[in-house]
Formats: sequence, C-alpha cells, structure tokens
Amino acid sequence: MRPIQKILIELSTGKKYPIKEVDDDFHTSLGIISKKEVASGKSLVTSSKGQSFILLDPAFPDVAELIERGPQVMIHKDIGLIIAKTGINKDSVIVDAGGGSGMLSLSLANICKEITVYENNAEHSRILSKNIAMVGLKNIKLKQQDITKGIGEKEVNLITLDLPEPWKVTALAEKVLKVGGFLVVYLPNLLQVKEFIASTKNTAIKVLETIELLERKWKIDEKIMRPEFEMLGHTGFLTFTRKLG
Repeated sequence: MRPIQKILIELSTGKKYPIKEVDDDFHTSLGIISKKEVASGKSLVTSSKGQSFILLDPAFPDVAELIERGPQVMIHKDIGLIIAKTGINKDSVIVDAGGGSGMLSLSLANICKEITVYENNAEHSRILSKNIAMVGLKNIKLKQQDITKGIGEKEVNLITLDLPEPWKVTALAEKVLKVGGFLVVYLPNLLQVKEFIASTKNTAIKVLETIELLERKWKIDEKIMRPEFEMLGHTGFLTFTRKLG
C-alpha cells in the first residue's frame, strides 16, 4: 500500500479525501480534480464542476482518521496523556505491545526516534501492517510475536502495554528499560490494575499513579454555551510507572 500523498478537503462540507497518486486525475462527487491541479502546489484548487477544495500535505491527524479499524483503538485523550506524562521526544526508543489497529503506536511513532510494536494476533498484525504503510512512517517496526516470551530491545525509554495480563511483562520490562524509563499500562478494569500493581512489588518499577481521564465537549454559538449532552466517559485506566533503580 502506498502512503497518502495529499489530503483534499471540500470547502462546502469539510469532507476529506486521501490522495495516493499525484500523477492522476482525482474523482469526487463534486467533480474531477485534474492531475495538473493536484501537482500544482496550490492550496486552493477547483474541480471540473467549479467546486473549491483545499489541497494539503497530510498532517498526522488527517491520516490517523483514515486508519483501518480492527480491535478497539486507544482514544486521543488517553494517547495525549501518555505523551505528556512520559515526555517522549525525537530521541526516544519505545516498545508497544498489543498494537491492535495501531492508533497508539502510530501516534508515538510520529514523535519518537523509533518504536517496536509486538502484536501476537495475526489478523490484528495484518491490519496494523496495512496502517503503517498507509501512514508512511519509517521508524516503526512490527513484530508478530508474544511479548511475554521476551523483549529484544535494550535501553528503552518507554514501554506501553495494552494487554489483558500486563503483569506477565513486568519483569521483562524491568530488564530492558533505561533507569528513568517509563512503563505505562492501559486496562479496562480495576481488578486488572490491582494485579499489575502487585507485580511491581520488590522490583525497580515504581508505581506513580493510576488515572481515568474523562472528556466533555462544549457547544458554543451565538446564543448557546453548554456542555454536549453526551460525554466521553470511561475508556480505560492508565497506570504510570517508572524504573527507579
């Protein structure tokens, strides 16, 4: 699969179209964008029906909206908290396990130096491989392996686990994390959280905090300022730990 080269946005509706071939005409319900227009470098282009579009180089959020969904993906609010709490940057080496559709691992790859993703499920691995190719990031490596059997990476800055039994990885994570590195676990219920925390006793992995992050959007126009009736409530518990010793 070729990476997305351009993002085309209808001015009238905001609808987005991914463009993978910049040397062909692009067809939409509002007319054809000629290959000359696509390759022109202009941000404002016009279709054969006279409709206006914005043509952009894709930002990561544009591409992330288009990933194929298989297993449930981690939500932006939780991904953002992981990034903020661990301080990853262009020099960070990361391991992610339970890659699923890849929303978390691709978001981290957009920032870090390199990331290795362990995904044991063959179908999930197929979807993730397809999404990696579509996004076009080169610093992400996919291993179709069970991380509980061993972690090959060393001197890791961050390990993220979206697994039903992360306590099986605690001892392995302790060995490969740099001193000061973070281990972050994402779990749906508190009984799992409790068992994971218990697995860190008598190790250099020190529990910092467990957080459930809620999100509420607001409706704001000329006469209305109120919260939306539906809010994004529980998605999962994030437990942040750090290797200190």
